[in-house]
Amino acid sequence: MTHIRHPDDIKHQLCLLGERIRTARVRRRWSRVDLATRVGAGRRTIARLEEGSPGISLGLFLSALWVMGLSDSVKDIALPESDKVGVFLDKKRQPKHVHRERKINLDF
Repeated sequence: MTHIRHPDDIKHQLCLLGERIRTARVRRRWSRVDLATRVGAGRRTIARLEEGSPGISLGLFLSALWVMGLSDSVKDIALPESDKVGVFLDKKRQPKHVHRERKINLDF
C-alpha cells in the first residue's frame, strides 16, 4: 500500500474537523457506535474520522455532518467566486479588445 505524505496544513484541518464532529457527537450523547450506525460505518472508522485520518472519505465526513444536522455548514466550501486564482486566470484570458459585430446585409 502506498502512503501519501499530506501537508501539515491538511492534517491540521482534518484533525480540526474530526474534533468538531466528535464534539457534536458527544453533545448529542451519542456513542461512536450510535454515529457509526447512523452513517453506515464501523465504530473504528468513526474513531479514525474523529482523529482526522486522511484515509477517511469525504462522503463519510459529510454523512456524519448530515446526520447531526450540520451539513449546511459546508455549503460555502470551494465556491467558484472565492477562487481568487481561478478568477484572476479567467480575467487574464479575456480578450483585450472587443470588436463590434458587423451587420451582414442579406438583401439581394
